[in-house]
Amino acid sequence: MPSAASPRRAWTIVLLLFFFMVVNFMDKMVLGLAGADIRDDLGLTDSEFGAVGSSFFLLFSLSGAAIALFADRFPARRLLAVLVLVWSVSQLVVALPVAGFLTLVLTRVTLGAAEGPAFPLANNTVFGWFPDKERTLPSSVLTVGGAAGVAVGAPVLAVLIGQFGWRAAFAFTGLLGLVWIAFWLRLGAEGPYAARSLKDAGGGPAVPYRRLLTCGSVLGGLAAGFAVFWMLAVAMTWLPQFLQRVHGYELERAGIVAAGVQVFGITFILGLGALSQRLLRRGVPSRVARGALGGAAVVVSGTAMLGLTRVGGGFAIILVMLVAFTIANAFQGLGQAALAELAPVRQRAGLLGVVVALASSAGAFGPAVTGAIIEGAASDAAGFRVAFDVVAVMMIVGGLLAALLIRPGRDAAALGVAAERPVAARP
Repeated sequence: MPSAASPRRAWTIVLLLFFFMVVNFMDKMVLGLAGADIRDDLGLTDSEFGAVGSSFFLLFSLSGAAIALFADRFPARRLLAVLVLVWSVSQLVVALPVAGFLTLVLTRVTLGAAEGPAFPLANNTVFGWFPDKERTLPSSVLTVGGAAGVAVGAPVLAVLIGQFGWRAAFAFTGLLGLVWIAFWLRLGAEGPYAARSLKDAGGGPAVPYRRLLTCGSVLGGLAAGFAVFWMLAVAMTWLPQFLQRVHGYELERAGIVAAGVQVFGITFILGLGALSQRLLRRGVPSRVARGALGGAAVVVSGTAMLGLTRVGGGFAIILVMLVAFTIANAFQGLGQAALAELAPVRQRAGLLGVVVALASSAGAFGPAVTGAIIEGAASDAAGFRVAFDVVAVMMIVGGLLAALLIRPGRDAAALGVAAERPVAARP
């Protein structure tokens, strides 16, 4: 049986999918950055704007689960290219001068449907190039792609919006997606641990999804993942407006602050991913190296979130934002690697997709609930305090459950999941 592909080829795939996630998050964050201009231009209330933010998640979860369950039947190169094509078209349509409120809602729904499977499918493709104990860092790199999308995208998109209007930002992200497709179709491929290859070589028996989805590791991952997705959805839709409406930041300054926060996040996510991988190599069980470590990151961010509306402005709020909106993101990579450890190879994409789909359903409610809270409060400051406190409590509870319940080694043994062996890479 051929050995695994070269590290250079494997990390080329990681780099391509890193940029895949960069574009993914730039697509998501345009709405939040352009929120004030969109609300003024289209005459939207806070509740209506919150509904637009939540519409992104209307089909996000459903499509994420549905596509992931059948992902192993199609070449990753073609499947990911089609998803990005749909993203790009959705963004470009909004750039048209005639696009109004209804178009914005419909394209956000379409964008969400195409981006729902993105993160689990990207991880599944990367996991096809690495054995289990080497997967945490590559998965963390993909998570960093999202942070990089914010770090690079926030100031760039803010300038575009300020200079050329909010529709220019949608056009820019749409074109970026088309550029990525060209590179991916030329260089993308499936690795020696890819599910389709391993099934051809006899990938082991399947396990009923009822058993997979009710094991402790999955339930713990769902608890933390739901809280993190709620936080991300609220941050993408409402954080720029919190800085503008409560602290008086101008749009470009708000974009720079968001970028600086994410630069810290990139460093932390990579550092925690590298630490987790080092612990695994030294024989530390994954319940500690992935479960406890990831759960603790979510708890720390949730605790910081409680201080977000209580520390005042200036440098203090930036420090709190550094913790509240970045450290919990490290759970995404660690959680995906933990789930891949306990999933039968032929069900890896399906399990990753279903769990992300269930967790990301938080995004269908978070922005809308936040908008309703802000609109019903006595002031913007009071509304944002209640909304962010809700996020904080969810994150603290979810992180504790993840630390207690994620036990990939135990659950894999109970499910009878065999270890993977590499075969030849395939295009």
